[in-house]
Amino acid sequence: MTRFNLGILLSLSLSCLATATTVSVLELGASGTVHSTAATSPLTSSNGILSFWKSIHSADSTGVPRKHSVSQYPGMAVVPDIFSKPAGGLVIGVFGDVTLEDMPVLSNLLEEESAVGQFHVRGEHGRTLMRLSNAQAVPSEDFASALAAKAASAVSKETGNRLDAISVRVGDDSKDIDASLGRMLESISQSAREAGSSVIVHIVIEDGKRRRLEDNNNGDDAANYEIPGYYDDNGNFHTRFRSIFEIQYFNVVLWTAVGLLTILASANYMTMYMPLMPDTLLFGESAKMVAE
Repeated sequence: MTRFNLGILLSLSLSCLATATTVSVLELGASGTVHSTAATSPLTSSNGILSFWKSIHSADSTGVPRKHSVSQYPGMAVVPDIFSKPAGGLVIGVFGDVTLEDMPVLSNLLEEESAVGQFHVRGEHGRTLMRLSNAQAVPSEDFASALAAKAASAVSKETGNRLDAISVRVGDDSKDIDASLGRMLESISQSAREAGSSVIVHIVIEDGKRRRLEDNNNGDDAANYEIPGYYDDNGNFHTRFRSIFEIQYFNVVLWTAVGLLTILASANYMTMYMPLMPDTLLFGESAKMVAE
C-alpha cells in the first residue's frame, strides 16, 4: 500500500473519530418526568439512548404498547422518573449542512442550560437512531406541516405515551427550518401546560456541536481530543485504552492476589522450618498428673 493510500485512510479515520452525535433532552410543559443525574460523563452508546427512550415511553411510533418494560442502561446522564410519565415524546433529527450560527433556536436547544440533560455518542449514529425509532424522513419544505402533525400526536394523551420521530436534512433553508422548529416547540409547550401534562422532546444532531467547539477552541487541542477506537454492529465502542475503573479494578485484584500469595508462602515456609520439640501437653507434667 502506497503512502498516498495510507494518508487517505488516516485522514478518513481521524475525521470519523472527530464526529460526534448529540442528543439533547427537553421537557416541555409540566416538569418532573425526567431528571439529570450526577454522572461524571454524558458519553454513552446508541443502545444506551434507545434504552432511555424505551424506558420512558411505553409505546412505539405506531402506538402499540410494549409487552415488557425496558430497563435503562446504568450510569447515564438523564433518567426517567419512577412515578411520573409524560404524555408522549418526539424525536427530532436535524442533519445535513448544520451551521449553528445560522440556527439560533437549535443552538439554544443544544445548550446545557436549556435542556434537562444531554447524551453524546462518538461517531455518526444519528441516522441509526432515526432508523431504529421508525422516524419519518421529510424534505425541508414539508418539515413544518409534518412536525405539526407529530407534535399534535405527542401532546395528545389518547396516543398512550408513544414516541414519534421525524428527521429533516438541512440545506440552504436552514433559517426557515430553525424558525419552524422554534414555533412548534413553543406550541407544544403551551399545549402541554394547558393540559397539565409533559412532553419529552429529543433533539438529535450530528457534528454541529463539535463545529462550534472548534470555532471557540482558541487553539486548545485538548478540547477536540477523541479516544481512538471503533464501533461494532451493536453500537458498542471498543478501544485499546483502558478506563479509570478498569485500571483501578486491575490493581485491586493484582495486589490482593500478590498479598494473599505472600501470606501463603510465608505460612508454608514457617511451617516447614519450625523447630521440633516435645509436645508439652502429651509429655509434660499435666500428662503425668492425669496418669497418676
